[in-house]
Amino acid sequence: MRVTILGCGPSGGVPGIGPYWGKCDPDNPKNRRLRPSIFVENESLSLLVDTSPDLRQQLLNKDYTRIDGVLYTHGHADHLHGIDDLRSVNRTQNEALDIYLNLETLDHIQQRFGYVLEPLAPGADVFYKPVLKPHLVESGVAFEVNGQSIMPIVQDHGYCETIGYRIGDFAYSTDVVNMPPESFDLLRGIKVWVIGTLVDAPHPTHADVEKAVRWVKDIAPEKAFLTHLGSGLDYNALSETLPKHIQPCFDGLVIDV
Repeated sequence: MRVTILGCGPSGGVPGIGPYWGKCDPDNPKNRRLRPSIFVENESLSLLVDTSPDLRQQLLNKDYTRIDGVLYTHGHADHLHGIDDLRSVNRTQNEALDIYLNLETLDHIQQRFGYVLEPLAPGADVFYKPVLKPHLVESGVAFEVNGQSIMPIVQDHGYCETIGYRIGDFAYSTDVVNMPPESFDLLRGIKVWVIGTLVDAPHPTHADVEKAVRWVKDIAPEKAFLTHLGSGLDYNALSETLPKHIQPCFDGLVIDV
């Protein structure tokens, strides 16, 4: 299995408009971060996780042939609002696209982008808008895409729930500040873990670096990677503080599981 980090930045990206680099060295290209999304693929499967506002550029940067489905973690703008760019995927594949999400995220899509859940008008011969087929997921209840088992994992994002995903020996847990014990149990045995880590101090809605390191020590994957990195986390400075089996993500990072 191969995981590509399409974007590892926070909601405003790095640099933020201004430009605002915070503590990040603007001369290091690994500090230039698009909004968070990943691509997961193996011999029979290609999955996109979240549709960030930077999705067009991310998919132009990624050499891929098709997308079998989109997994959504939650409905916040930095994870959802590139949804219109899926129209190009519809056109390329000439079919509706399956999406997997919880009920709360589906409600967000219905409220903001309801047209993507409607079929094309009768007689239409081109995808003039995205057409998505929703499939509801439930934490702790595995589902399959192209024969690959995927486990949704509920997470606490402070004022809402998000969904993490375990796909074989890999897990992706972004926008999480805490998890119930049963969610940690679903992670045990993974080899690679990508964790959203916004800041280097306690935060009400996101894990900080110290908390993520404690989680990694508990779950004990072979490797862990920190993503959703805010402008206060310079790539080189953060790398120097981490154990050898944990490293920061950067856009375009490819992880072989």
